[in-house]
Amino acid sequence: GLDLESIRYMSPPDQSQIPLMQECLRLQLGQLRLGQNQLGIHNMYKSSPSSSLCSSGKQYNLVSKQFTSPTNLIPLIYEKQVMLECLYTKDSAAYGTVRVHNCNYEKFVYIRLTENEWQTYNDITASHSMNFPVDNTDSFTFQIVLSKSNDDTAEPKRILFAICLKSMSQEFWDNNQGWNYVLDVFER
Repeated sequence: GLDLESIRYMSPPDQSQIPLMQECLRLQLGQLRLGQNQLGIHNMYKSSPSSSLCSSGKQYNLVSKQFTSPTNLIPLIYEKQVMLECLYTKDSAAYGTVRVHNCNYEKFVYIRLTENEWQTYNDITASHSMNFPVDNTDSFTFQIVLSKSNDDTAEPKRILFAICLKSMSQEFWDNNQGWNYVLDVFER
């Protein structure tokens, strides 16, 4: 065979959730930005004038207080087919990654969100992440951005959302075990 070029010494993995989350966010946000730049895709939530989130010069932040990344993610993905992996908020934007079971080549992932307790809703298409599949799963990224409007309508106090995977003429949902995922809206 070939001569040995280098030796790498590996240390045991850190079992702490914080470094795992930081690495997950760093990698997935990088993939989201790269994919958007390369493909010109911008999955931005643009509210209608009747449901503005920034009015009269006011600005709002999105905050996710309730989401924590699941442990033992891979077995849960095989069981449920789709799961929210990471959720990060910064100012008036939320960034997330969704992990799905790679059971079929053709799949479509979208985020369904509402600001009025499901009286109406909007769908945002998630973009396939460019990284290599891990453990027979695929990764998708999404971005929710609050838009500006000059209307004087009431701002929502929170945004609820759930995630859908469409594959092989079936739908699989991750709705946080029936509780929906929540983004709270606060005035800056």
